[in-house]
Amino acid sequence: MISFAGIKQRYSENPLPILRELVGAGEIQGSDYVALNPRRNDKHRGSFRVDIATGKFNDFATGDRGSSIIDLAMFVYNCGIIEAATKLGNFWGEGYSYKSIGCADYSPKPRIPDKNRIDPKFIWNKSTKAQHQYLNKKKVTIGNARVNLYKGKSQLVIPLTDTIPDKSVPEKAEDLEIKGLQFIGEDGQKRFFGSVKGLFHVASDYERSKDIIVIAEGYATARSIAESMDLFVIASMSSLNIKNVAEKMAKQFPNSEIIIAADNDEAGRKAVTEAQKAISGKVSCAAIYPSPEFNDFNDMYQAVGKEGLRKFLVNIEEGEK
Repeated sequence: MISFAGIKQRYSENPLPILRELVGAGEIQGSDYVALNPRRNDKHRGSFRVDIATGKFNDFATGDRGSSIIDLAMFVYNCGIIEAATKLGNFWGEGYSYKSIGCADYSPKPRIPDKNRIDPKFIWNKSTKAQHQYLNKKKVTIGNARVNLYKGKSQLVIPLTDTIPDKSVPEKAEDLEIKGLQFIGEDGQKRFFGSVKGLFHVASDYERSKDIIVIAEGYATARSIAESMDLFVIASMSSLNIKNVAEKMAKQFPNSEIIIAADNDEAGRKAVTEAQKAISGKVSCAAIYPSPEFNDFNDMYQAVGKEGLRKFLVNIEEGEK
């Protein structure tokens, strides 16, 4: 039998992909997902709104409304409750079989685990550009990241990519393959989707010159530098990953200069030592640190602003510090 409560629970754990699947691209406005009404020829968004947490929807122009994600599926597919629940269940791979002779004949098929069923690109494509509380806290813009909802709460979605061995360097950011993700919650809690080893996030415009490649540790630190300087900046996402990323950059860009923008702590200095040792003799690799009173470059960015950090970094580059 289909568990309606179970479907609503599954929906609440990550609502945005389901909403995008049901009603298409939309905008997050407060607690609502605002999209075009899929049942009529709307030209502009505004009247059709879905409560992200529950799937409750209302079109103020037509009076169409429902109280749950199952009601929304019934409306979108123009079908009954059983068929709507079946379609939603199949979205998560629940394997419900559809038979037209009645509720009793709806039974789940044996489910075969498929670790590859949901990949980073799927989650990324279901995410959207929006403001996020973590960005406000760190005083940086979203850059190349996106936002979606997880268990009813907004999370920052940061794409992680890789170099391409023995192939030419992609010319556009769109050509980069997303191999992993980092999620950052409203409270700043971070988690990864898949392994992060050797992967990195492009924090600046990808098309910037790669004569100098800046490797920072975290997303906010990398964004702070990218917003302050016209440099190609990437984030290794962990001090433990700096060496791995530096080795890949040295191999992919042998004529570039690598600068590690390290944190002012023991882990950051250890990461610099290991990275410089690993690529010694291959490319030039220097290290920079924020002023001693700051732990990382985002802390400094928040205190001195974009122009203050730009001046500090230019002075370092010119050997004045």
